[in-house]
Amino acid sequence: MMKWFGIMFMAALLVCAPGYGSAQQPKDTSAGTAKSFTPEERKAYEEKIAAELEAIQGKIADLRIQASTGPSQNKRMISLAANDVQMQKIAADNELTALEKSSEANWVQQKAKLDKIMEKLRSVW
Repeated sequence: MMKWFGIMFMAALLVCAPGYGSAQQPKDTSAGTAKSFTPEERKAYEEKIAAELEAIQGKIADLRIQASTGPSQNKRMISLAANDVQMQKIAADNELTALEKSSEANWVQQKAKLDKIMEKLRSVW
């Protein structure tokens, strides 16, 4: 059971975090047209995303409650959906941490990665 969970976790992580298992460095697609952000704008964005991730965690908890108390035919499906969303949320948490630690020069690239992951998470609800 744990082996299966580990395999599923890695598969979800690879899907949610492109380039996670790759030794290649991501290519810079922002041909010098990147908007620069002030430290206040960066901090506000990071706080906004952190709050959004907390709200998503609450929704995941609600899904887990539904899975444990709902009809038996839906329990497995709801539990798997909650696990999938949890993996996406973990990937977003990791990208947020990387964003907070990134240099000013790399912040825009990290933000773009996080925006993609957050777009996927938002589409769930």
